[in-house]
Amino acid sequence: MRALSLLMVSDVSPLTTGGGAERLLWEHARGLARRGHAVTVLGRAADGTPATTLVREGVRLVLFAAGRRTRAGFLREAVLAARRAARAVLAESPVDVLNVFQPLAGYGVLGLPAARGRPVLYTFLSPAPLEYRSRERMTRHHVGGVTGWLGATALWGLERACLRRASRIQVLSDYAAGQLWQLYRIAADRLVKIPGGVDLRLFRPADDRAAVRARLDLPKEAPLLLTVRNLELRMGLDTLLRAMPLVVSRRADAQLLIAGAGSRRADLEALARSLGIAEHVRFLGFVPDADLPLYYQAADCFVLPTRELEGFGLVTVEALACGTPVLGTPVGATPELLDPLDPGLVFDAATPEAIGERLVGFLRRLEHEPGAVARLRDAARAYAERHYGWERAIASLESELVRLVDGAATPLPAAACEACGEPLGPARLAYRGLLYRRCAACGARALATIPTDAELRLRYETAYPRMFTPSRIGTPRREMLAGVLAQARRQTAPGRLLDVGCGSGHFLSAAQSDGWRGVGTDLSHAACVAARDTAAAPIAQAEATALPFRAGALDAVTLVNVLDHTAAARRTLEEAARVLRPGGLLVVRVPNGPVHATAASALARLGPLARLRGLDAFPIVHVFAFGRGALVRLLTGAGFDVVDVINSDLAGAPGGGAGRALGAAVRTLAALAAAASRGRWLLGPSLEVYAKRR
Repeated sequence: MRALSLLMVSDVSPLTTGGGAERLLWEHARGLARRGHAVTVLGRAADGTPATTLVREGVRLVLFAAGRRTRAGFLREAVLAARRAARAVLAESPVDVLNVFQPLAGYGVLGLPAARGRPVLYTFLSPAPLEYRSRERMTRHHVGGVTGWLGATALWGLERACLRRASRIQVLSDYAAGQLWQLYRIAADRLVKIPGGVDLRLFRPADDRAAVRARLDLPKEAPLLLTVRNLELRMGLDTLLRAMPLVVSRRADAQLLIAGAGSRRADLEALARSLGIAEHVRFLGFVPDADLPLYYQAADCFVLPTRELEGFGLVTVEALACGTPVLGTPVGATPELLDPLDPGLVFDAATPEAIGERLVGFLRRLEHEPGAVARLRDAARAYAERHYGWERAIASLESELVRLVDGAATPLPAAACEACGEPLGPARLAYRGLLYRRCAACGARALATIPTDAELRLRYETAYPRMFTPSRIGTPRREMLAGVLAQARRQTAPGRLLDVGCGSGHFLSAAQSDGWRGVGTDLSHAACVAARDTAAAPIAQAEATALPFRAGALDAVTLVNVLDHTAAARRTLEEAARVLRPGGLLVVRVPNGPVHATAASALARLGPLARLRGLDAFPIVHVFAFGRGALVRLLTGAGFDVVDVINSDLAGAPGGGAGRALGAAVRTLAALAAAASRGRWLLGPSLEVYAKRR
């Protein structure tokens, strides 16, 4: 791979190691330099230090100074000082590609004539305006009120300008990709996901944990909980402290180590005293990089109690690389990192009660199942090795930078429509940042990148139960289930019924009360357990494309809000046809694709405040979005004769083009609003299809 000349632009200095942004910047810079690239880092010098230029580990550092006399003056000076420094750098040597990390310096540099025409990769770590607001009153420069709102708005404008100028945008997590959509309406086609990393040689399991504890003067036998955080509000350390009384009540020798510095140390120490746990909490202050691996190695578990804006969490992968299990709140990217290792490592909520109960459970497991915890430690290290070594991240970054310089595009691969087999067109619909392609022949839509079976399984085992925990069925859904069963009775007499994707079991329960002999399957183990408790029926964990039943064994199969979720809609229907007897009934219910796609397109144009509140998520678009015609073609091609379609589609106003789309969107939104007033907006306009197996 040929050598590049790269200018990295940042609002922080890699000489300062206090935060994740600085560490990521430095690892990227020196990693690319080691691969033979000419790397210059243009960054802002630490407060109170002069501008300087030096070379460190093959990386040229050009650090500019920006005074902080006033907030407005600092904002202006940070932009202009970066511009002056970059003008000199760009004049003296050619630069192939720019890599921008933050918006102030980035805006200054990208406005230079010498920077225009050069490809730009923007590394998006966390949204600048939300970061500013999260640090309200932490320093004299982070203020609240109207002034704070104006500051956040200015940062939003600067970051938006940088993102628009960027050729590609690097995100460290899917969570960060979602933030880009919410704040800036940037969809997946402009993104490349390159996670953060860890030095696997420095962060590794200890050969002798007892010796490490002795070296750090830590208790030899007591259970040690560790967290490494800036001592600021959004880190959730107050929540963790409030969880500790429960932990201490169950394990009196438990100790919590808090490493890090910040503005809230005195408040946190006072909170520990008021809770009566001061003797169980040790504030370590700032821990040098050389000692940090030792604390990870000594700890029984690492706790990540973040309240908001956890864009990746370098400390998470550092702890895992040391073989230390991490327990974290379901905030930001933390579930993405921990779910593939063990979903049980994610707290149910970011509350003292949820954190305390899970920590107590872990310590109980540590005491009574040491072998299981040892296996978890081994799995944590292996997981970090497979996914998060810096070499892996730098190699991906290098490949992306070369593609940018070469101007190489990444076209969507050819794909066929699930419904009719015709080629899918370009991606034109963006829903919550994800792109959807449309079939010109039948109108069906599909995700531009179809998830794998493993990805879907992980989602429905972990993220999905967190969003939709089993609960008592409400009246609107009970009415919907009763309506489906009434329609089914019109087509066939009750017999042996399989509910695929049985969820929490409410449909099965209703079917059994209506005279059906019900069985269920679901991809999620948690859903199977809930369905078994609700319906008292046989339940099997299985994929919809591999049902554990012999051919022709069933009288009816129901796919209620399933077919649009699966990655293989046609194979799912073919499997349903296999297990049905000839003449057996198939019931399919899905969101009405055209209605929801229209609503999604209209709502996506709302501003960032609306998207941050999830207003654009009210439509329902999953892996596939089928309309009436596409759904009929899909079922017919899979071996069914359609006998009835119930269509609640409200689209189809007179007029053409934008007027018709706007009319459809208005009526769709009105229908969703009316349904919401009855407590059933989640169902929305739907299609129900009743078909017989040939």
